[in-house]
Amino acid sequence: MLRHFQTRSVFNLVLVPALLAAGSVGQAQDAEAQFRKTCMSCHTIGAGKKVGPDLKDLGKRRPHEWSAKFITGPLAMIDGGDPTATTLLRENNGVKMPELGVTDPEAQALLKLIDDYSAQGKTLGTAAISRPATPEDIRRGRLFFTGDLRFKSGAPACMSCHRAQGVGGWGGGWLGPDLTGATAKYGAGLSGVIENPSFPTMQGVFIKTPANAEEAFQVAAYLKSVGSQPPAKRDVAFPVLGVVGLIGGMVLGGHLGRKRLKGVRKNLKPRA
Repeated sequence: MLRHFQTRSVFNLVLVPALLAAGSVGQAQDAEAQFRKTCMSCHTIGAGKKVGPDLKDLGKRRPHEWSAKFITGPLAMIDGGDPTATTLLRENNGVKMPELGVTDPEAQALLKLIDDYSAQGKTLGTAAISRPATPEDIRRGRLFFTGDLRFKSGAPACMSCHRAQGVGGWGGGWLGPDLTGATAKYGAGLSGVIENPSFPTMQGVFIKTPANAEEAFQVAAYLKSVGSQPPAKRDVAFPVLGVVGLIGGMVLGGHLGRKRLKGVRKNLKPRA
């Protein structure tokens, strides 16, 4: 009995705290991964403002209850006229925080992560490069956009899914939105959005092949340079040429096929 009690005491005194500590580390890692995935395109912890505010010391600025409610349902609070949410919208260039599908437990874990990083003086995320863009930055940004210059990570060119004024040719892809006016929407935080996209379709590609801060800055510089131009118009030449080519190919194939099979049909006819 005594031996059993001693064994149980050792388990309670040593193993249980170790398991709890391991669980705490795992939760912190999960929260950091969540922050990188859903928050870091627009926010940092202690590195400076992006599209949205720096979240350092967020717990000192407003109650966790309000923050958790906003994280899990930002549009409802904005559309509902919440005064703090309305002020944040005005202060951040009118950009609405999207619905990210964050649950309440995930929001609580994110808030704890922000508190811990703030208290420890640690940073998470990188602020946008603040130096003025040069003509060379704009030139390289255009090349990254069109794919004439490859991202170091091997990520696909922006033009694969997006279009922008001034890229020439067929104008780019139509899977994503026209980025001609992206600077007006995201302001100085555009490079952060490119570096750490929170959009599901982009995350599927860029989570393994992200653009680095310099590349993102240069693409943003190029988009800013075309931002005052009207959005690119849909180029109808390519689909028209495609339809014409398809019809022409079908007509030509039918004509050639009819001649080719004429001798075959002749040999298949029963002889008298």
